[in-house]
Amino acid sequence: MCDGHFYVSPHQMSAPQLTSRQYAYVHICGPGTHETISEALGLQPHEAWNIGDINPRNGKSRKNMFWAFRSGLDDTHPIEEHIQSLFLTFHSKSERLRSLWLEYDLTLQCVGHFPPSHGPGIHFNREAVRQAAQLGMAIDCDLYFVDDEDHVG
Repeated sequence: MCDGHFYVSPHQMSAPQLTSRQYAYVHICGPGTHETISEALGLQPHEAWNIGDINPRNGKSRKNMFWAFRSGLDDTHPIEEHIQSLFLTFHSKSERLRSLWLEYDLTLQCVGHFPPSHGPGIHFNREAVRQAAQLGMAIDCDLYFVDDEDHVG
């Protein structure tokens, strides 16, 4: 498992305070360089780093290569729309993704920030699970409760 998630601060999110905010991205971790992944897929990542790069948040060296591609939607869209956007992008790259399966971890990363009044939850219908499996992607979900103290006005 890779040590990477990119961080989106509450100030970078589009949704108003105390509303559900959701986003998704695909990340790929493993040996080598993120430039290798970009070349293999013909896509430029939204965030990437290589082994040994310094993490600006803590000053430590990165232990894994990390390559991340966002859905392109803002966090006001439901998670299902983020996932469909990513599947549309990566479906045409399925043969290229298969060439990466043996050496790299491919993950569909789903993130939700939920106020207490909404409660967290993400549902994956059978088709979404099938498409993720066809693309060789694991699914990982990070769900967070947020409250008044977590928001800065």
